[in-house]
Amino acid sequence: MLVPESEEGRVETITAALLYLMTHYARTGCPRLATCISRHMQCLALHPDSSPVMRDICASLHGAWREAGGAALPPKGGSLH
Repeated sequence: MLVPESEEGRVETITAALLYLMTHYARTGCPRLATCISRHMQCLALHPDSSPVMRDICASLHGAWREAGGAALPPKGGSLH
């Protein structure tokens, strides 16, 4: 039986995914990954269980990553993958 993930665990999962995406972006420079990174940062910036430092850092970096992924934005209604 699956147990729902706690909100605190969700923050850790999003952070781990963010680190994974950033590592692969460093290798490839793929703008689609930059868009995913921006979205993960936005999630952490808005998540009530993120630490204040994490929220502030992610909120300030979100825009830079969004710009890096600007060319990769899918058409309305499209998906990244």
